[in-house]
Amino acid sequence: MTHSVPRIPLAVSLLGVVLLATAGCAGAAPADAASAGASGAHYPVTVSSCGADYTYQRAPERVLLGAPGIIDTLDALGVGDRAIGYTLSDLDTGEAAAHPKLTHNSADWTPSKEYLAGAAPDLFIANDEQQFTGNGAATVDDLRGLGAGLYVLGSYCVGKTATPTINAVYDDITALGTLFGVSEKADELTSQLRGRVADAAALRGNRKLSAASVSIVDGTVYALTGAGYQAVLDTLGITNVFADAGANYTQISREDVITANPDIIFVDYSGPAQEADSLKAAKTLFAGSRAVADGRVFGQNENSFQAGGVRIVDVIERSAKDAFTQ
Repeated sequence: MTHSVPRIPLAVSLLGVVLLATAGCAGAAPADAASAGASGAHYPVTVSSCGADYTYQRAPERVLLGAPGIIDTLDALGVGDRAIGYTLSDLDTGEAAAHPKLTHNSADWTPSKEYLAGAAPDLFIANDEQQFTGNGAATVDDLRGLGAGLYVLGSYCVGKTATPTINAVYDDITALGTLFGVSEKADELTSQLRGRVADAAALRGNRKLSAASVSIVDGTVYALTGAGYQAVLDTLGITNVFADAGANYTQISREDVITANPDIIFVDYSGPAQEADSLKAAKTLFAGSRAVADGRVFGQNENSFQAGGVRIVDVIERSAKDAFTQ
C-alpha cells in the first residue's frame, strides 16, 4: 500500500516442519479468507492471501513485519511477542525500544534474500505484495524456500486494486486471529474496533463535508486516493474532492487544491516529528483556500497507513475529532 517508498540450511529445515506453504487459487473463498483445517482444532489452518494458500501446522513464532507499526495489531491480538523484526525501520517511533525481541530490522521496504535468511521467519506480514516482487530483492518464492508464509494486509496485491473499505481491517483481524490460533480474541477486537468506528462516524451528524487528502514533498503536491486514505474519508462520510484523480498518488498543483476549495485539508506526515512542518507547508501553499482560512488543515500520520490494521482505526478517530469537533 505504500506510495512513497523509493526506496540456512538448518534453520530452513526446521522451519519447513513448522509451515507448509503452498501456492494455489483461493477459489470461491473471499479475499484473504481463513478456514480451519479441522473441526474443533486450531491447527492445521489454511489462510489465503493475494490468491495463494498457506497452510500452518502451528502458530507462527518468528514473524517479520512489513512496517514497524504492524506490531500494534499483533499486540491488540495478544501475539506481539511473536514478532522478531520489521522492514522500513526508518519509520520506527519507539517500536524497537518497546519490544526487545524486534532485533531483525531493515531500512529497506523490499527485504533482501540475505535479510530473510538471517532472520529465518516463519511468517512475513506485509503491507503490500510488492514488497516481494524481486528486482534485486526477495520474491515470494524465496520466502517459501525458507518455509515461511506471507500475509498481505489490506489485500494490497500485485495486479489488483485494493478496495477502499474499513472492512479490510476487520477481514485482516479475522484472518490473523485464525492464523495465530486466537480467533476469539480476534472476534472481540473486531467488535471493539467496529464500536470505535461507529462512534467516530457518529460525530459527523448531518453535516456534509468535503476534504482533500494530500502529501507535500519538497513543495510538490500529491493527491492521496489510495484505499487506506479513501477508506478513512468514506467511513466518516466525507467527500474526497480528488477521488477521480486516477492513481493512488497523483501529482497535482497547489491551484488544484485551492480551486477545489474543500472544507478540510488532510496533509500526511511521516512520524510525529514531521507533523508541524507538514502542517506549516500546507497552510502556506494553500493560503486563500477555505480550509486554511477556517483553520481546518489537519495532519494524518502516514506511518499508520503503512502499518494498516488497528492503526487505521486510530486515524479514523483522530480525523473525526479534527473534522467534526474542531
